[in-house]
Amino acid sequence: LIRELSDNNGIIVTVEEGSIGGFGDHVLHFLSLDGALDDGELKFRPMVLPDTYFEAATQYEQYEMAGLNSHHIRDTVLRLANVKVEAAPVLAEAE
Repeated sequence: LIRELSDNNGIIVTVEEGSIGGFGDHVLHFLSLDGALDDGELKFRPMVLPDTYFEAATQYEQYEMAGLNSHHIRDTVLRLANVKVEAAPVLAEAE
């Protein structure tokens, strides 16, 4: 599946609640060993919880502090696609 995604897309973003060393790192390791990153055409970004303490809050608020809510993911994809973030329409956030 990862090989198929890398063959058919120029951007792959993984998002996980884990910290560094999780799923995204395994995907990156596979892509590297498979040669998918060799030509520089595939852009990859793992989005993970930062290794920091978060105060008790709602799940939405914690994801907001961590930069993992939908608008953060959207902005990351648009940056990788070289689309101006402020030019793209914003979808409503569910709280």
